[in-house]
Amino acid sequence: MTLAIEGLERKTIDNPYNYTEEQLAQKDQYMRQIKLLWPDASPYWAEVALDICMTKSEEEQKEIMKRIDSVPSKHKIPKIDNLAINN
Repeated sequence: MTLAIEGLERKTIDNPYNYTEEQLAQKDQYMRQIKLLWPDASPYWAEVALDICMTKSEEEQKEIMKRIDSVPSKHKIPKIDNLAINN
């Protein structure tokens, strides 16, 4: 039994890309396949990549890949050649 309070609605899943029910089911299936193939992959980044693949055209995907390769990220860890550790 559930308690229904007038004026309050149940939470619905977030759907910022306005996927259809069929697309949501397909996305869920893809996410399960990704988890099986790459168990160490971050679910967040897997979902971001999948959203890009499902919502962007091939040209837009290639532009995103070029941008990722050419524009340095502010979160990128710098390469350290000589690390001096004081003992």
